[in-house]
Amino acid sequence: MLDEIFGRDCFQNEIIWAYDYGARATKRWPAKHDNILWYTRDPRRYTFNLNESDRIPYMAPGLVGATKAARGKTPTDVWWHTIVSPTGKEKTGYATQKPLGVLERIVRVHSNPGDTVLDFFAGSGTTGAAAAKHARSFLLVDESAAAIAVMERRLAPYAPRREDLPLPRARRSTRAPASRRSRQ
Repeated sequence: MLDEIFGRDCFQNEIIWAYDYGARATKRWPAKHDNILWYTRDPRRYTFNLNESDRIPYMAPGLVGATKAARGKTPTDVWWHTIVSPTGKEKTGYATQKPLGVLERIVRVHSNPGDTVLDFFAGSGTTGAAAAKHARSFLLVDESAAAIAVMERRLAPYAPRREDLPLPRARRSTRAPASRRSRQ
């Protein structure tokens, strides 16, 4: 679907966010990752500030020497990052909340200070919190009233302006509802 929206040539990377928390399957390998698809508006002009990324430890520091080991390395397309702790202060109570650290990396690397960051499925507002923390404006969209309430509480320190837009009117169908069709 994203290839249809943006175009296949605008697909840049698939990032695997791997974590190790939660239930363990006993009849298959447990799924402990999410896939993040990175698309750009223009396949030749986009923001990628690798130097703005945090650095991570080498898995085998003895192979690279003390200086490199102390500095760490830039991440690959597999990001190990814990989930939001069920008892931590970051937790908002929103079921699909993503960790601030994951969104901070995305915001820092894929935008510049002063840019506007847009999230059409904003959920708990983590993207907005990451954007505000790193001097970006943000525009968050979500159809869920519960998500809006969570975002309003979470983002209150940044004094965002809320705009309620009317929902699109449902298109009227000329076909009878299924419940009436089955009796005809």
